[in-house]
Amino acid sequence: MSFFFGRRHSFSGAPPEGDGVPRHPNLRLRRRASLPNVPTQNHDRNMFQDLFRRHRDPPGTEPTVVEKDHDTSHANSPERSKAKSAKGQAASPKLSKAHESHVKENEKKSEHVSKHDPSGGCQLSKDDVETLFSGAPYFLLEKGKYGHFYPQVIFPFDDHDPTIQNLWDRRPLPHPSYTLCTLHAHLPVPDRWVISKDTPIHLNGWRRAGAPKRATFDIGIFEVPNMLAMNGRDPGAVGLRHFLELPVADAVRYPEKPKARFDYLQLSSMPASEVFELMEHYHDTDILIAGNTYDRKQLLCDGPSGWKKIGVRDINLQSLVERLRVLTDLRREMLHGNRATTILDTESSRDLYSGLFTKFLYPPPRSLLTDVGETHSLQAQIKALIVTLATRGAWVDFSLPEWRLYAGQLLWEASPHSDGDLLDPSTCQKPWMHPTLERRWFLIQMLLAAELLLRLDATVRVGILDNSRELHITQKDVTDFEKLRSGKVDWDLVAVRRFMDTFSISYNAEEPDPLTIDSHIQTHLKGESNHEKNHRSFFGSLLHRSLSSSSNETVESAWKCSLLPNFLDQQLQGLLAFAEEIGWPGFNKLKARLNSTVGAGQMSEAIIDAYNNPVRNALPTEAGAPLNKEEMHSRSPSHRRILLQCSQDQADTVQLGGWITRSWLSGFVFPGEQISHLLMATILENDPDAMDELGPIANLYGGFAYNGKTWWSKECVVGRVLASMEDTKECLGWLRSDIVPSDAWTVQSLDNTWFEVTVQPPLTIPGKPRIKQGHKLSLESTPLGLGDLASGAFSLPLDTPLEKEPKIKISFEGLTFCGKDGQPLENTPHLLADRATMSFTIVSETDSHTKVAFPLRHNVRFITSHECRPPANFISYHCTCPTGSGTSTPSSSSSSFRHHRLPGHPLHSTYAFKHVSLESLPNCHVPDSDFLEGGYHQKYEVLIVDARGGHEKETFARAWCASAGYNAIIGRVGRTCLACCIREARAISVKVVLRVDGCVSRALSAQTLPGF
Repeated sequence: MSFFFGRRHSFSGAPPEGDGVPRHPNLRLRRRASLPNVPTQNHDRNMFQDLFRRHRDPPGTEPTVVEKDHDTSHANSPERSKAKSAKGQAASPKLSKAHESHVKENEKKSEHVSKHDPSGGCQLSKDDVETLFSGAPYFLLEKGKYGHFYPQVIFPFDDHDPTIQNLWDRRPLPHPSYTLCTLHAHLPVPDRWVISKDTPIHLNGWRRAGAPKRATFDIGIFEVPNMLAMNGRDPGAVGLRHFLELPVADAVRYPEKPKARFDYLQLSSMPASEVFELMEHYHDTDILIAGNTYDRKQLLCDGPSGWKKIGVRDINLQSLVERLRVLTDLRREMLHGNRATTILDTESSRDLYSGLFTKFLYPPPRSLLTDVGETHSLQAQIKALIVTLATRGAWVDFSLPEWRLYAGQLLWEASPHSDGDLLDPSTCQKPWMHPTLERRWFLIQMLLAAELLLRLDATVRVGILDNSRELHITQKDVTDFEKLRSGKVDWDLVAVRRFMDTFSISYNAEEPDPLTIDSHIQTHLKGESNHEKNHRSFFGSLLHRSLSSSSNETVESAWKCSLLPNFLDQQLQGLLAFAEEIGWPGFNKLKARLNSTVGAGQMSEAIIDAYNNPVRNALPTEAGAPLNKEEMHSRSPSHRRILLQCSQDQADTVQLGGWITRSWLSGFVFPGEQISHLLMATILENDPDAMDELGPIANLYGGFAYNGKTWWSKECVVGRVLASMEDTKECLGWLRSDIVPSDAWTVQSLDNTWFEVTVQPPLTIPGKPRIKQGHKLSLESTPLGLGDLASGAFSLPLDTPLEKEPKIKISFEGLTFCGKDGQPLENTPHLLADRATMSFTIVSETDSHTKVAFPLRHNVRFITSHECRPPANFISYHCTCPTGSGTSTPSSSSSSFRHHRLPGHPLHSTYAFKHVSLESLPNCHVPDSDFLEGGYHQKYEVLIVDARGGHEKETFARAWCASAGYNAIIGRVGRTCLACCIREARAISVKVVLRVDGCVSRALSAQTLPGF
C-alpha cells in the first residue's frame, strides 16, 4: 500500500503565541528546555557550563594557512580512536530510542568509573544529553521506493515542543501561483498572499478558495531536486534538501538520449557497490523495458498505419475532446464534490473497456493479458494503457526536464517552429499531414493518461479502500503494476493532472480562426498527389483509398479543441509579484500593459481569441543564426537558450507574447526549475523596450545587463556570488544586482546584452553522491559524535567577538569578463565569458592596500544552514537589522548579548574544524587531499571562514569559494550555532562554513503564521 500513499508531508506545527510558551498548563509542564526566551529560576544545570571548554590551539600547532595569527586548527585527539562507536544507535531514524540506549550504555560504564574521571570527564546521563542537545537538528535520509532517499531534518529531543517545527532553512513560497513548482506536500498558500522580503502582506481576510476536499490517486513521485528548498533563507543559497538532490536530479536520472541496454556480462568488471545497486533495480521498467523504439516525428508522418503498430486508432477529434471534457469534469467532481466518487460510479468496467478499445485503442493481443485474468477487467485496461504510453519514443517524454519547459509550444505555437524539437509539416507529403497534427497527438497522449489516472484512482478507492467484491485487487496486482511503472508514464500522470486542473476543455465545431496550410506545403502536397495519380498501381490505389478515408479524421484541425485557463487572475498577479520583487525597471508599464490586455481576471474575448488561435514566430535575420533542434536538449550548466516571441505580424490578434506567456498565464506549468524560466521569459517578451535592447534569444542559465542593472539566473555562479551584495533583490530563481560587469580589455561596461559564463564542476568527494550513502549521513553528523558520552569529549565552539578581530576593510572593486585564453570578448548578442573575475581591495590595520582577484571558475553552491535553537534559551541580541533577504546590516560587532545557559550546542571531538581569516584566503586555495580522497570523512577539517562585518566581506568569501571550488554553508550568526554548522557540513560533505552577520528574530518564523 505504500506505493499508493507515498506522499511525504512537510513538517507543520502550531505557531508560537507570544513568547512561545504553551498556554495549556499540562502542555507547559511537558515543555522542552529549548523554548525561546523563557526565564527560569532553576539553575541546577549551570554545572554544564563548566563541562565544556573553547577550542584552543595545542602548543606548537602549526596552522596550514598563511596568516598564522588568525588561524586556529582543531584536530581530533589521538585518544579518540580508543572510544567505542555509537554507530548502531546514531544510524537509526528513531533517534530518541537510539540515543536513550546510547546514554544507558554509558551510564552502566560510569558505575565502574569515578564520576569525575580526570581523563575523560564525567559521564553524561540521559537527562544531561536531552538538555544539552535540545534544539539541535539531526540530519538523516529517509529511504523511499526505487532506491530514492529523501533528506529530512528532525529534532529528536524536542518531540513535545510544537514550536520547534518553525525552524527552517528555506523561505516560504511568496505567492499561491508559485506552488506549481513542486509536487511535495506543503502548507497551503492563501489567496492574495504575497511575501515581500520575508514579510507577509495582504493578511486581512485571507483565505484559500477552491481547495480540494479529498485526495485522489497519489502518483508518489516528486520533482528532483526539491523545489520547496530552492529558496534558502540566504540570498543566492538553497536549502539542504535541494543541495543533496542535485547529483541525482531529473536531468541526471533521465538523460536526453535513452541509455543503451545493459549487458550483464559486464558485471564481473564492475565495482561491487555498483553491482549491488544495479541488481536492486533489476526489475525496473527503465532497465528491462522491451519493444521497439520509435521516432515520434517519423511516427506522425507514418499516419494511421504507423499508429496502429503501437495500438492507437485514428481518433475522431470531437470524440477525443468530448471524452477529455467528461474525464476532466469527473476529476473535478472527485476533488470538489459533496461525496467521494470514482469513474466506476458512472461507467461499469465493461463499458470502460468497450469505450476505450472501440474508439481510442485497438484491443490488446492476448499475449499481453495472459497474467491479468479477466480480459475486460480494470487491471487489463490499466496494463494496456501503461504499455501504450510507455512505448519508447512514440510520445512526448515529460520525464525529460526540457519537455516540461517546451510543453506550451505544442499547444500554442504554429509550425514551422524556429526552435524546439518539433515536427516540420513541410517534410511530410502524406494526405493525413496537417499543421496541427502534433497538437492533436499531444491531446491523444493526455487522453490516454487521463483514462489511466482515473482507473488507478478507482482501483485504490474501490478495490483497496472499500474492499469491493466486484473489484478485487490482490498483492500481485499491485506488484505487477509497480513493475510496469516507468519515469515516462509517471510524468504523463503528472502532466495530465496539471492539464485537467488548468483548462476548461470544449469542442468548437467552427474554428475561431481556421489555420490554413502554408502555400508551399499545399503546392508540395498537390505535386505529390499528381505524381501518385500517374504512378500508382491497382493495389496501391486500393490502399490509398483506404488510408484516405481513414485520414479524413486526421486532417481536422486540432484548434477545434478549445483550452481556456481557469486561474488567469492568480497567474497574472504572480507574474507581477515576481516583476516587482526583482526590481524590473519597466514594472509600471508592464503592469498597465498586461492589465489592459488580460483585464481584472475576466475571460474577455481578447483572451479567448489568444488561447484559441496559434501564434507564429520567426527569428529576424538581424538576430543572428537560428537555434538548432539540439539546443532544446542541451544539458550545459552555463546556457539554456530559448526563442522569445519576436514576430510583429499580430495586428489582428491580442498582443500577449507567445507560447511562453500563454503557458504561464494558463498555469500549465510543470514542477521543477521551469517556473523561474517561464516567469522571466514572460516578462521579457511582454516588454517591447527590453526586447529591442536584448534581442529575442534568452539564456535562462546566464544573465543579462539592462538599463544599468544586471539580472542573473540562480543557475549562474556569478549571480550566486553577487547575491550577498547590498541592495540585491531575489525571487524564485532570479536575482537583480547593481553590479554591471566590464570588459577586462576595454574596461567598458557591458550593458544591454546577455552573458554566458563557462564554469567547471565544484570539488567533491569521489564516489557515490552523499544522498545515496544511506545511514552514513546521519552517522557522521550525529550530535553525540562517535565516542563515549563523557564531558571531556565535548567542547563549545564560539564565534570570536568582532571587537577582538583584526580591523581590516574589504572593498569590492568590480566584475570583469574576458574571452577564451584571456582574449577580448567577441562582439555578439550573447557574450561568452570564458573567465569571470571579481576584484577586491584589502585594507589592513596599517592602511596597507592589497588587491585581490578571484576567477569564478567553479559552479559552486551555497547552502543555508538549518536553523537551530540553543539549549534552554538563546543569545538575546539587541541589534537593528532589517528583515529581508538575509543581507542584514552588520551588527554583531556592536551588539550586546547575554545568554541564560549555553550560547550554542556542544560539539564532539570527532568533528575537526579550523578557523581561517579572510585576509589569508587568497593564499588558502590548495585543495584538501583528505577531503578529495573518498571514504575519509573522519579526516578532513571543516574550514570556518569568518565573513562577518559587511556585505562585501561575505561576497569576498563567496568569490574565494567559487575560485577554489568548494561548496559552502552560509552559517548566519544568531540563526545557527557554530557546532550545528560544522555538523551539517559533515552531513552533506561540504568543506567550508561561512559565518556571516545576522540578528536573532525567533519570535515568529516566516514559515508559520498565527492561524496558518
